[in-house]
Amino acid sequence: MTRQWIQKTVALGAAAAILLTASTAWGEWGEGVQGGPFTLHPGVSLSAGFDSNIYYASERESTNLHQAPEGLVEPSLTINTTNPGAFNLGLDASVAWRQFFSNQEFVRGQSGLSAELDASIAWNEDGPFSLQLSENFVRSNETPNYASAQAINRIFNRAGIQAGLHPGGRILETYLSYDFSFYRHSRLTDLDRHTHHFGWNGHWAFLPKTAIVAEADYRMIRYDEAVRGGDRAVTPRLRNVNSNPLRLMGGVRGLLTPRITIGLRGGYGWGFYDDGPTFQDWLARAELSYQFGNVEYDNRLRVGYERDFRDSVISNFYTSHRAVAGYEQGFVANRLRLELEVDAQIRNYSETGIGSVQTESAEIIYPEQFSDLLLGVSAGTRFEIRNGWDVGVRYGFRSNFTEDEIQVVGVGEDSVRDYQRHHLMLSTQLRY
Repeated sequence: MTRQWIQKTVALGAAAAILLTASTAWGEWGEGVQGGPFTLHPGVSLSAGFDSNIYYASERESTNLHQAPEGLVEPSLTINTTNPGAFNLGLDASVAWRQFFSNQEFVRGQSGLSAELDASIAWNEDGPFSLQLSENFVRSNETPNYASAQAINRIFNRAGIQAGLHPGGRILETYLSYDFSFYRHSRLTDLDRHTHHFGWNGHWAFLPKTAIVAEADYRMIRYDEAVRGGDRAVTPRLRNVNSNPLRLMGGVRGLLTPRITIGLRGGYGWGFYDDGPTFQDWLARAELSYQFGNVEYDNRLRVGYERDFRDSVISNFYTSHRAVAGYEQGFVANRLRLELEVDAQIRNYSETGIGSVQTESAEIIYPEQFSDLLLGVSAGTRFEIRNGWDVGVRYGFRSNFTEDEIQVVGVGEDSVRDYQRHHLMLSTQLRY
């Protein structure tokens, strides 16, 4: 981990040195600082809000329902190439501190630091052959789904390379990629893992704005530990199952009319889990959007559907049906933006095969199968006071309507998984 931080520090230091040694031009707010071939955009976001259910607790668990106001300070930095030529560099970095305000110490203990870095360098993007190197680092600060004095920090890092072949006219394009990523969990270190990710996608524009697309996605997911629980007395042990998921999909995307965009993809997926249930079934992705009003404002209505599968911490995997609908529109010369999104998802988990688990303090009885019915609503508005200065408000609602429970014998209260959470944030952002 120290080596990763050293590499990022050196990269940022090198970029800063280039900018400091080059001639510098200060623009207006929102235009950035130009130094040599780069443009720098420093910024800061200040937010205040309220969280109605910090620990994702059910209303049936009244003792675990906790709410609190919060504040967020997030400085950021964006660097990009002013006039991209053979090389194009892009970097987005931010660090945020979230503070919960409460007279309860364990609620205040959920305050913490998060950070994100997204960087890429591309060569010959406009030529017949291109190459891109990318780096993505995320450190999250999250509240657990049970009352605790400690927050959860997850660290995810992915480094990748992509080679593209796209002759003149870009009627035919094809890309090959490889990413290596690792995942670290501050509390459940037994879930730490790394992934080798190989990808291919192709694009054939048989009409000026409509194309046939195909993609292949193969991953090798490997856990650092074979079982969970470490040296703690847990019987039987919960296993971490390695997998090699493969997805093959194809379809069409493009314009039906100048204002209607469509995307349809279908295919098949395999889980290839080393032990226990595995996935083998159809996959689908469908998107439809309608652009209305002034085309310069990019006002849109959109709907989408996806059927897929993902790894799970309570079973090998879950399958999901997900539907999304959204709306966004600009007013007042596009300085005022309104957004609304509704997201509904059904998750069906594979058989757990766990049964009863005996710990030092209690017996935990897992149901053979789980299911979730998740609903999310996100609404927000943003107003540009002047170039480089925005104010906004955002509301989020998240709920799980599942009735599944995990029985905890000897503690006196079962673990239920349904919850409702409201989240409101007011923010202002300055960007030079």
